[in-house]
Amino acid sequence: MFISIRAKIFLVLSICLVLAAAFIYAQTDRRHINNNSVVLISSVGCRSAETRTVGTIIDGGFILTVAHGVAGQNANRIIFADGETTQASIAVIDSNLDLALLEFDQAPLRSPVKPIKFASAKPGESVTFVAFNDQTQFARDAKIKRRLKINTQDIYLREKTTRPGLEVELDVEVGNSGGPLLNKSGELVGIVWSTSRIVENRSWATRSEAVTKLLASLSTNAISPDAKPLACTG
Repeated sequence: MFISIRAKIFLVLSICLVLAAAFIYAQTDRRHINNNSVVLISSVGCRSAETRTVGTIIDGGFILTVAHGVAGQNANRIIFADGETTQASIAVIDSNLDLALLEFDQAPLRSPVKPIKFASAKPGESVTFVAFNDQTQFARDAKIKRRLKINTQDIYLREKTTRPGLEVELDVEVGNSGGPLLNKSGELVGIVWSTSRIVENRSWATRSEAVTKLLASLSTNAISPDAKPLACTG
């Protein structure tokens, strides 16, 4: 009888451990996907200091990403989820919004690319974050905590600025900046640019509405693509 009770207790504990492990795995799992509308950007410039960011292909054939990864770099290699590579150049950049648009130097040869549309983020909304681990694309669940205006500095840490932002329940690693937040319809609601060093599982994104301002600057040439390189400051 004693052995039977002990066996039952062991079984219950084992089940609890399995369920707990499954829960943790579900929260942190990186699901491998193959979305050629989201690309890895490997950029080099002076001193050959490579930066790695994530880009999203939008209407017009532009690649949307963060400015701090490509500013001043003179070569941007675009790596698709299927392994194809090509080159792109900066079309426009905004150091206050930390956003940049790149243009393909030549069209991709074989990668079918469907531009991603924009939508507004809703507080409490479940979204998907897409980025790369090395050159392997992955998706991770995230949640929009709130919409807010983020008081911060430009990418050179010289001027104060305000960005239309999102607080996101998400953990982000180095090289994941620029990764899109996609809603259940596959529409882009934000671009991740920073993660908290103090609060676990908290990151910050720029809302998709800010991209409209960046696109408008293309027709007015209001913002120069020749930005000072971050990789060579000092």
